[in-house]
Amino acid sequence: MKRLSPNFFSALLIIVAALPAWPQTCQTHDEIPDQAKTAIESAAQRIFEQASRADLDGLRSVTISSFQSSIAGVVSDNKDALSGARAQMRTAFLLDTGASPSPDGRFFCGVFGASGMSASGAAFYLPGLEAGKYGVVIQDLLGPRGPYALTTIFQDTSGWKLAGFQIRPESAAGHDGIWYLKQARDYKSKGQNHNAFFYYLESWNLMAPVTFMETTLLGNITRESNDVLPKDVPSSGKAVSYSANGKTYNITDIAVYPTDKSFDLSIKYSVSSTADFAATAADARNLANAYVSQYPELKEAFNNVWAHAIDPNGGDVPGVVTLRK
Repeated sequence: MKRLSPNFFSALLIIVAALPAWPQTCQTHDEIPDQAKTAIESAAQRIFEQASRADLDGLRSVTISSFQSSIAGVVSDNKDALSGARAQMRTAFLLDTGASPSPDGRFFCGVFGASGMSASGAAFYLPGLEAGKYGVVIQDLLGPRGPYALTTIFQDTSGWKLAGFQIRPESAAGHDGIWYLKQARDYKSKGQNHNAFFYYLESWNLMAPVTFMETTLLGNITRESNDVLPKDVPSSGKAVSYSANGKTYNITDIAVYPTDKSFDLSIKYSVSSTADFAATAADARNLANAYVSQYPELKEAFNNVWAHAIDPNGGDVPGVVTLRK
């Protein structure tokens, strides 16, 4: 259940900013013919039940060949979310690439006008699909560890076969995406742009069932977040230079890191070596301290700030500053 960083978040608006001619089609839940709708929703429910039982053989039998090798890992990675949960249908979409799939993989579902997409509409970004029809079914998982959003993708290969499976959390540190959105707007009104941006990021993370989907609400969050994107936060894959403690740090990523009990901020920066663990950990703490000193607003929004020194081999040495318990 990967979380997104600003590098993805700030670039998403560019992907769906312009609406080209529709080489591909997409039908919303209300537009899908009843027979197809019943088929893909029933398939999604069976997939959930099989995954909950860890029925790997059963899942592989209804999965396209290119995805079969991923089934065991998908079920293992999401066993906590699946355990004791029940699935509640949210919506479904039917995508058709036509005879020649568009290279950019864009699908626009619903009504689009001068003011954007309709409330029930969505946009998908799925480059590289084979020609054919695909069903996207979104369910909400309610259970002891939830809620989560379960998205299953099906390909029509003389019957609907599983082609994708993703589970994403719908809450963090006891709050849902709407709560984080309200907090973000409150921080924005107070001029606390760092807090606002990262709370916008978390609200998007929690309300996006998959990373390749856009809705009116998600688009609004992206646009609002771009209005407050701090200059010292990496975006669009570009690192930033940050000066503190008499040196310059090459910060590659800053992202929210929530746990069951805390809501933290994680800063990653590049170093040539982490061989001297103690010195590197001290340097990481110094960076975290400097960032908090420059932006004391973070004490209101986060429990801890982590700085991670990352070397070229992937070595990771963290330093942490506790802001509140």
